[in-house]
Amino acid sequence: MNRAQYTAFCSKKSLPKIRAFVESELRSLSVQDTMTHQLVLAVDEACANSIIHHHACDENSSILLSISRHDDELRIELTDQGAPFPINEYRPSDIRDIIKKRNKGGLGIFLITKIMDKVEVIPGEGMFTYRFTKFL
Repeated sequence: MNRAQYTAFCSKKSLPKIRAFVESELRSLSVQDTMTHQLVLAVDEACANSIIHHHACDENSSILLSISRHDDELRIELTDQGAPFPINEYRPSDIRDIIKKRNKGGLGIFLITKIMDKVEVIPGEGMFTYRFTKFL
């Protein structure tokens, strides 16, 4: 199993580097372009949520991103410190409801859950991992 890792500091300035890492790794794993763009969007949303909401853009903290593929299963993991948002329990609203309410936010997790085939939260001691699985 091929596995690549990237550590990002919790700054909005890290987001373009995260997107470039994910895109480069997905291309090296021969993921189709359309799928690559969707996955980059989902990972960008997950990382932005951690950086902005969980870490309040504290550049002294970091998140760890890893990407691996085994046969037709692509696994993207985001490891962070503290307590996770229960993304695996999130039940997305209908997109029409989100648009009608015009709430700020809520679209990122909606996109993540729509793009990924499986979303898990793996607890650890003082840390957790969001595991996003896509079947290719």
